[in-house]
Amino acid sequence: MILDYLARHPFAADSEEGIAQWWLGTAGLLVTAQELQQALSALLQQGRIERVPLPGHGAIYRAARPPSGTH
Repeated sequence: MILDYLARHPFAADSEEGIAQWWLGTAGLLVTAQELQQALSALLQQGRIERVPLPGHGAIYRAARPPSGTH
């Protein structure tokens, strides 16, 4: 469902809480924090998404971007 959401909204970026509430929750999918963390971890390892640290604390997740200098 995360990749489905990103396919429809390629520039979306959100925190774990936002993903759970807005990306998944509005689709009627309720997940635990642990399930979401496992899904995000797997997508990170596959290179499908990336984690962007925020100043101070926390992070947002978004679709993986191509490396700089590529089109």
